[in-house]
Amino acid sequence: MPRFFLHLVLAGQRRLDPEGSELPDEESAVREAIWAAKELMAEELRAGKPLIRDAAYEVALDNGTVVATVTFAAAADHG
Repeated sequence: MPRFFLHLVLAGQRRLDPEGSELPDEESAVREAIWAAKELMAEELRAGKPLIRDAAYEVALDNGTVVATVTFAAAADHG
């Protein structure tokens, strides 16, 4: 099973995912990024902070190739 990494891009900084996750395919990795973005936005809102909409998760393979980018704005609008 391939390993995908969700690198967080926030406030002009890229925070690398050091572990990644084994997921069946790119579609599953994108769904995981959407879930992670929604979870982070919810945590920030619960803490009384403003909604993060200008961040993104880069979905990357173990060789560093970015195969998808999930913006928080798109994740917030995703069913």
